[in-house]
Amino acid sequence: MIKDIRNLTLLELEASFKALGIEAFRARQVFEWLYKKGAEDFSLMTNIGADIRKRMEEYYSVEPLKIEIIETSKDLTQKFLFRLKDGNLIESVSIPFKSRLTLCLSTQVGCRFCCSFCASGASGFKRNLEASEILAQFIAMRKNVAGTSVSNVVFMGVGEPLDNYDNVLKAIRIINAQEGIRLGIRKMTISTSGLAPAIERLATENLQVELSVSVHASLDDKRSEIMPVNKRFPLKALFKSIKTYIDKTKRKVTLEYALIGGFNTGVEDAENLVKRVRGMNARVNLIPYNPTESRLRFQAPSKQEVLFFKSYLQKKGIDVTVRMSRGMDITAACGQLRINARSLKSNI
Repeated sequence: MIKDIRNLTLLELEASFKALGIEAFRARQVFEWLYKKGAEDFSLMTNIGADIRKRMEEYYSVEPLKIEIIETSKDLTQKFLFRLKDGNLIESVSIPFKSRLTLCLSTQVGCRFCCSFCASGASGFKRNLEASEILAQFIAMRKNVAGTSVSNVVFMGVGEPLDNYDNVLKAIRIINAQEGIRLGIRKMTISTSGLAPAIERLATENLQVELSVSVHASLDDKRSEIMPVNKRFPLKALFKSIKTYIDKTKRKVTLEYALIGGFNTGVEDAENLVKRVRGMNARVNLIPYNPTESRLRFQAPSKQEVLFFKSYLQKKGIDVTVRMSRGMDITAACGQLRINARSLKSNI
């Protein structure tokens, strides 16, 4: 059976080549073509003999993603809609800021966790992305975004990264590998809705990857209302796993908190968040909710709500930042471009 060669780590490719009678050092050459040069056709690998390339074509493929739509914001944020080989759609985002370029990568087709304020799971969960499909997003955007080279990667597009644990970690290791894309491990962030057991497992991987956890409420009843995952892993269990991650990795964790107008912006919300975060090596990142999707029932916070919440946390000694949304003039909400494209197709 032919498989996408980008689903193999260097060690796996070396072993596979050896079984086919191909010298192991050829695997390193192939990796350079795949990841440093972005080749998606074996015929381009000119320092590899034609006989070896023909042999490779019998067992491997390179499946590029088809770009369906690119939307560009006034701030130069770009959202890509990709079509996969099975016809499913995924999204990725490139975010330039000063000398940095951050790529946000999807990890699943759809999402099974269905957070109320997110469009990613609106059409249900389809499947996990293969490591090759995660890497293909990086390579396609790198080719299509002009200017600055990629400086950061965040696994926070459509899907829950820790629900596709093995493929996401394989992609991370290839992006980080000297022979692969060679991006520093601390330049990559996993953003999770809070799968506590997976967070604790990640702490044992000896990877200095950044971790960002979507908290969004400091009371279990409110968090369960907007994030069904909280019913499986309530705040006590979630914060226990976060502390385990901090203790084992010595890394600072970012706690994402979407400020939703009239819902989680009050004194009680702030007090309980302080109680949970105080003493932790963590940063609270406040995100004023942007109601870009008509299907979602929540509203943006007032300026006063944002200023109050930030000030309250600061006065209690909590490290806090406010993140303003990028790409607000395009289809900005996670999963929204995919939903709109599906709706348009169904109406044609």
